[in-house]
Amino acid sequence: MLLEKSTWPAVEAYFAGNDLVVLGFGSTESHGRHNPLGTDWMAPQRILELMEERRPGILFGPTLRFGSADHFIDYPGTLSLGDDLLHQVSARICDQLYHYGARHYCFVNGHGGNTRALTLTGYGLNDRGCQVALLNWWKLAGELDSAWGGGHGGAQETSANLWIDQGSVDVSALGSMDLVDDGGSDIKTKGFDVVEFEGVHPSLIRRARRYASNGWIGKDDPKQASAEWGEQMLTSFADWAVKFLDAFAQSPLPGQIER
Repeated sequence: MLLEKSTWPAVEAYFAGNDLVVLGFGSTESHGRHNPLGTDWMAPQRILELMEERRPGILFGPTLRFGSADHFIDYPGTLSLGDDLLHQVSARICDQLYHYGARHYCFVNGHGGNTRALTLTGYGLNDRGCQVALLNWWKLAGELDSAWGGGHGGAQETSANLWIDQGSVDVSALGSMDLVDDGGSDIKTKGFDVVEFEGVHPSLIRRARRYASNGWIGKDDPKQASAEWGEQMLTSFADWAVKFLDAFAQSPLPGQIER
């Protein structure tokens, strides 16, 4: 049951007998020169559609296309709400759903930068007597099959895009990460904020474009991506996720806490 395609009486009837709602969260940001800016919302949206096909009796809300992506704002086209505003927006959406009767919330998330804000929203809901699950799809997919693990804009996410919308991937732009050692010749850039010095890995806090010339970061080279990988990964994840929802919907609600 897709909320955006439902009438308000249908939603009212749903909450008369159910308290579970599934919400998608994504972002609009750089994922390398080859991937579309919508990568992080395209996958959650497709996952929600697959889950709804498998469990049409559950209410699925629309995927939020903007997230907390301040790390990437130097790449043109990135649109970031930041942590504070994303927390306010997600809390506001969940508060309205609470008013209608939601008590079990499942967040299907496509962007790591959203985690802090969504966690704060979850704390608030839990204090009010709700259960909140956060499914970071790209991490969980790597647990379902280690071959599916990936980084930012690498083969994992590129494969998802190739299956969802093949024309959105510019295969002619596939290239190396081209990481920059912007901390000096003795401090080697290794990944998101992470550098290496004498075998130890501290962090340098800066915007991604200072060290990620291409915009994708990870061990999964996008040149290895395929639509077949994307289809198998997302459909398998949806199969697992609906079984999780079946169990999660029965989880006991906690007592309320006044803070």
